[in-house]
Amino acid sequence: MLREIGAGATVALLTLPFAVSAGVLAYAPLGRDYIAAGAATGILCAVSGGIVGALTRSSSFIGNVPSAPLALIQASFVSALLAGFGGDPAIALALMPLSVILAGFWQALFGWSGFVRIVKFTPYPVLAGFVTGLSVRTFVQQFPRLFELPTPSAFWDAVVAGTVPHLPMAAFGLVVVAVIRLSDHFAPRFPAMLVGLVTGSLAWHALMALWPSLEIGRTVGAMSLAEATIGFSLRWDLFARIFEDAALVQNVVLTSLTLAAVSMLDFTFSVRTAQSVSDVRLSPPRDLAGQGLANVASALTGGIAVTSSLGTTLAVFEAGGRTRIATLSLAVFLLIAAIVGPHLIGAMPIIVLTAMLISIAWKMWDRWCFAVSRDALVAANPEVRTRARRNLAIVVAVMAATVLGQPILGAVVGVILSCLVFIMEMGRPIVRRQLDCSRISSKRIRSQQDRAVLAAQGGRTVVFDLQGVLFFGNADDLATAIQNLHGRVRTLILDFHRVTDLDTSGATVLRQIARRTAENGVQLVLAGPAPKYRPLLEEALSEAPGVRLFPDLDAALEEAEDRVLAAHGPGPGWAGLAIHETDLGGGLSEAELKALVGRLEHASYAAGEALCRAGEPADRLWIITRGSVSIRVAGAHHARRIAALGPGTAVGEMGLLDRRPRSADVVADEDVESYVLTAEHFDALLRDEARLGQSLLATIARLTAQRLRDTSEELRLADV
Repeated sequence: MLREIGAGATVALLTLPFAVSAGVLAYAPLGRDYIAAGAATGILCAVSGGIVGALTRSSSFIGNVPSAPLALIQASFVSALLAGFGGDPAIALALMPLSVILAGFWQALFGWSGFVRIVKFTPYPVLAGFVTGLSVRTFVQQFPRLFELPTPSAFWDAVVAGTVPHLPMAAFGLVVVAVIRLSDHFAPRFPAMLVGLVTGSLAWHALMALWPSLEIGRTVGAMSLAEATIGFSLRWDLFARIFEDAALVQNVVLTSLTLAAVSMLDFTFSVRTAQSVSDVRLSPPRDLAGQGLANVASALTGGIAVTSSLGTTLAVFEAGGRTRIATLSLAVFLLIAAIVGPHLIGAMPIIVLTAMLISIAWKMWDRWCFAVSRDALVAANPEVRTRARRNLAIVVAVMAATVLGQPILGAVVGVILSCLVFIMEMGRPIVRRQLDCSRISSKRIRSQQDRAVLAAQGGRTVVFDLQGVLFFGNADDLATAIQNLHGRVRTLILDFHRVTDLDTSGATVLRQIARRTAENGVQLVLAGPAPKYRPLLEEALSEAPGVRLFPDLDAALEEAEDRVLAAHGPGPGWAGLAIHETDLGGGLSEAELKALVGRLEHASYAAGEALCRAGEPADRLWIITRGSVSIRVAGAHHARRIAALGPGTAVGEMGLLDRRPRSADVVADEDVESYVLTAEHFDALLRDEARLGQSLLATIARLTAQRLRDTSEELRLADV
């Protein structure tokens, strides 16, 4: 209990400047006289929204606070109201809470209806463009305030006339911005905004004490929570005027929907983050509905929208909070701070709050936009470059609509583009490419004899590389492509690793395909389906005979190759090879074979036994005559197989050439029989049997070149 309360008290101190700056930003269009009211409103809404949200949602450390993006949307709404009603602030102050109440209603409706699950499918370019547009808009609106100018146009006029005012104040504000940015970079453990607020306020008051005539702005001024109770004194007589103006009704509804949508995205990110750092149990529908009720409470006590803040959520968790007690404590301590210390809050310099908002605008800019811009210009892969250009066009369109129009327009453009992106994704051909096994192979390294068999029979195994969404609209195209396969095909592998979604209609068509392929004597194999789709596929294919599912394409290819070799070659289950049937022994004369066999030792390994481990001396090579081995390298969580070798192949030969320690483990997949050539005997062959040594070196070089060509082809196909 004490830890939870302590976490709330700690984070309340960090949240206070954000609540104040959000209130000041939302009230900025009303003018200087409303700055103190905006600061008080931001705090009071954080209190009421935080308490109601904590009580109505699942018990967790996710709190509700005002945010700069929501405040900017509300500021744009207030500006539009002032322009439409002759600058009357009463209309704006009456309708602002109404838009927040409606936003809360939409959130509750989306939560109870389950619509919240759809939000996570918002295309990232749309989200990045909207957030970056809000960032640019915040910067454009706040930068002139460094010079105590109300609008960007006023700043431009001053620049053209050469009469830019209050340069000392602007310089002071930019220094505060630099302090915040440097603190965030060099001292990330300390809250940068709090550092900027404290150091900026102390420096401002010190300068004013030393040079009272210095023009560096003024403070928020006397503040009282009584100024923030706008929601309790709603002018219901003004609401009748709303329904007389269709354009105003549209503005109110669109603003509320935009607030709800942006808040839902914040909520989604916060929930995902909370679940990633702890085992907290959450109910997204209930929790989003609770956030809607929190906004209703916020509207009735001030009119500033609140949202689930990712930064606040992490701060509460790191401070030790785990339940609603922490978020309730956060709200209560914010209220105590506003009651006990209104003079301290009122003493905050406005220029410092402006600098904080500019810093917030900088942090809001999505850095992914830089990466996608780079890919659009210089990406070597044409497919990556094309996709990056499309994503960049979406980002620019949404950002331009948000900056040049209104945040509401940016949201509308984002919704339209989301639909277009969805249609484009659904309209992509389901079959990305078609390959047969003369062009693609598994990572298992086969003997030259096996390779010859597989090359001759390559057309009997075909791989369809699928992409996008498999549903009723394109599943028939897949069925048609399969019908057009030539009669030699005996194995069809459908590679699912690029399939982003699969619904019941797509699974139904797959069942029909499975029955048709079975009737034609074709083995159907599904490779790499996402784990979440496996139950759907297993249910749909439960009555389909012979369908195989593999975790990835490589495993499917290896099994298909084994079946081809079993039918047309010696196969993987043979009793064992003589030395002349292996890659290193093939092509040698009888005398050379006799000299080589005299230097070899026989070795057997049980399944799972290591032939060698990474880091061990490279003092021998193995010629596999029966069974198979895997080459594995250490990964972050488990060993990863990078290749496999079957009968007739050699492993460890490169170590005999460079004598460097082993770079990977070699482990028997099954019982293995092999010949071993030690480094001592290899050196003796090179010394005493020069012609045989040269033949072995030439064979090793040829096999290495073949493997490099295979790897190059694999990489080329991966980039296609």
